[in-house]
Amino acid sequence: MIDLVSLIYAWRKEEEEKHRRTEDTWWVTDLVRCPLKREFELRYPELVKHQVFTPFFILGDLAHEGVHSVLSRLGRVEFEVEAEKTVALPDGREVRVRGRADAIYYGEGGEKIVIEVKTSRSDAGIPHEHHIDQVRAYLWLHEANEGVLLYVTPDRVTQFPVSDPMTTDEVVERMTSKDYPRYSWECQYCPYSVLCPHKLTKLSR
Repeated sequence: MIDLVSLIYAWRKEEEEKHRRTEDTWWVTDLVRCPLKREFELRYPELVKHQVFTPFFILGDLAHEGVHSVLSRLGRVEFEVEAEKTVALPDGREVRVRGRADAIYYGEGGEKIVIEVKTSRSDAGIPHEHHIDQVRAYLWLHEANEGVLLYVTPDRVTQFPVSDPMTTDEVVERMTSKDYPRYSWECQYCPYSVLCPHKLTKLSR
C-alpha cells in the first residue's frame, strides 16, 4: 500500500525548508504581522515546526496548488516568483527584504499583475487589512502597480483589486516598528503567546 500521508507531509516539510530564517533577512509576511514574531522565530524556531503537520495549513497549500493549475490556463503567468531588495535601516545596517508572490501575470500590453491567493474558513470580513498590505508589499518588491487578491472560501470565491504599492519608507517603518502586536487578534493564533510578555488576553466578566 502506498503511503500518501507521508508523501504529503514530506512535501509540506520541503516547502517549509525553503523559508529558513536568517538575521539579515525580512520576509514580506514579516511586514504585515506582529514584529515580535520574527524575533521569536529566530530565537525559538522549534515552537513553529508543528505547523508543518497542521492539517489546516496543509489544506491551504493544496488549495494553492489547485488554483495555480487553473491560473496556468491564462498563459503568460509565472508561479512562486521570488524577488529581493536591499534597504537601509535607521541604524545604518543594510538588510534584505525577500518575498515570493503566488503568481505574476504578464499582460500583452506589458502590465505586470501580482496575484495573491488566500484560503479561509469563511468569507467574514474579507478583504482583510493585512492581506491587502501583503499585496501592497509585493507590488513594492516586484515593482508592479496592479495586484489581485483572490479568496477561496467555503462561502465565496471572489477577488479584490489592490494598488498603491508600499513605499520604501513604509517598509522600513514596519521593519523597525515596536507595536506589539500589530493586530489585536494575532495573539490567539500565535505559537509564541505562551512566552510573550505582550500577549493580549480577553478578560471574562
